[in-house]
Amino acid sequence: MSDGYDVLVTGEYYCDIIFSGLEAAPEYGREVIASRLSTTPGGNYNTALALTRLGLRAAWAADFGTDLFSGIVRDAARADGIDPIAFRELGRPAAMVSAAFADARERGFITYRGAEVLPPETGLLDRLRPRWLIQSFRHTPGWLGFIGAARKNGVRVFGDCNGDGATLDTPGVREFIGLCDVFSPNEAEALTLTGARTLEEALMALARLAPAVLIKRGANGVEALSDGKRRSQTAPAVRVADTVGAGDAFAAGYVAGAIWDMPADERLRAAVACGTLSTLGPGSSAAPTAAELRSFMKRPFDHRAQAAPA
Repeated sequence: MSDGYDVLVTGEYYCDIIFSGLEAAPEYGREVIASRLSTTPGGNYNTALALTRLGLRAAWAADFGTDLFSGIVRDAARADGIDPIAFRELGRPAAMVSAAFADARERGFITYRGAEVLPPETGLLDRLRPRWLIQSFRHTPGWLGFIGAARKNGVRVFGDCNGDGATLDTPGVREFIGLCDVFSPNEAEALTLTGARTLEEALMALARLAPAVLIKRGANGVEALSDGKRRSQTAPAVRVADTVGAGDAFAAGYVAGAIWDMPADERLRAAVACGTLSTLGPGSSAAPTAAELRSFMKRPFDHRAQAAPA
């Protein structure tokens, strides 16, 4: 049996083809030239790598197939030192590909999903005994059962979100948020989920469901409500390469801060710092080490110049 992992990350891989340095926003009927192109592992790989770079004992529960894209990401995980203990081999093609286009402040995706994303077996929780679960936004009965089992095992849950258009009336969404110790949508996702007109209204609505809510605001940092207290943290100015994976690094930074027993305000600062540093290179390539993160956290956070999204 394992001595116990710090974090278990769940969610699918993607092979990201990233076009950045765009001369204009993409639109039908027009060719847009990118000044940079990279191919990197994406999806929840970003979070797993960020945690690994921070020196935490992290496992990533992901499915891989016999296809080229699975092979690219699996090989990259091996090279980056990501623990494969929770990898599941499907024995058939399972291509998960995302073409991303990004500039210094925003990004978009075209995604192909070649496999259903299924929850891990609950026995994985007994094998790994993680302290935290970083959980992708899944609210089907199977996934809710897995997250509920983690909670029963004493695992704390950091719940992510995505822009799939779900609302609080979508089946399973309220239950998913209620299973989270920390729920972290971005601003657009929070407004869509709640139907609120303002960030403050969305924050209050979500805080009725989860003990801590962190709303990511890109260059404006994060607004949070936890233990009945409002908190905020600005994002510092950096020269951004691209913003793909910044939200994944934000989650890693926050959970790392919790494992390192940082106070609540410092956890937010660690999250924003980790997300910011990740924007200095394409995809997840610039995810920081613990020493780099702690050093960066000592500098003043000022986003009056070109600030990085979190």
